[in-house]
Amino acid sequence: MAGLPGAIVETLGKKILNGELKPGDVLPAETVYLSQLGVSRTTLREAIKVLAAKGLVLAKPKTGTVVRGREHWNLLDPAVLTWEAASDGFADTLGELFEIRRLVEPEGAALAARRHDAAAALAMQAAFDALGPHADAGAAALDVDITFHLTILQAAGNRYLSSLGAVIDTVIRSTARLALGRPGGLGYSMGLHRAVLDAVLARDEAAARGAMHRLLADAEEDAQQVLERGQ
Repeated sequence: MAGLPGAIVETLGKKILNGELKPGDVLPAETVYLSQLGVSRTTLREAIKVLAAKGLVLAKPKTGTVVRGREHWNLLDPAVLTWEAASDGFADTLGELFEIRRLVEPEGAALAARRHDAAAALAMQAAFDALGPHADAGAAALDVDITFHLTILQAAGNRYLSSLGAVIDTVIRSTARLALGRPGGLGYSMGLHRAVLDAVLARDEAAARGAMHRLLADAEEDAQQVLERGQ
């Protein structure tokens, strides 16, 4: 969401995810926010509607806009996931996000091994080849790593899996940014990425599944170490 409404959504969303605004808290009256933010009533209400759609707040008659409990949040919303990744409590979330990756990506790799066609094989090879030049390049490494993983999933040939692209992208981005935070970044796991690609291209489903499990285990260990170092 762009513009002033998007900026308000992000500001309030981060405060909720960080715990600065807690479940049950009532947001300040419109007049207070209008004065603080210098925006129109229409802009503010548009932002509140977006937060409500994400399950973060609820407008109650005679009470105002109330912050909802975590059980109501749309945790698979890409924006909510992004705010979660930037929050102080992300260490508690990291393991759950890697669980999602382990549930999806190894089976996606196995399906890719079974179903990929020539075009998908070229795309996967190109995605892997792009990793090398960016292995130690921080943000650029993150982008090419995500592209590699998403290309594998796309090669699985499952339309419903592909429709989860935005969610999977955000989950991978939230975890991989930490995994790439150690010295040497992506360079340390190039062999593991190569093993995934080789198994998929060889149409070896079991090997592809196992190689992806090993790659994710390595990434989770790296991410945990980076968090423990406070980076």
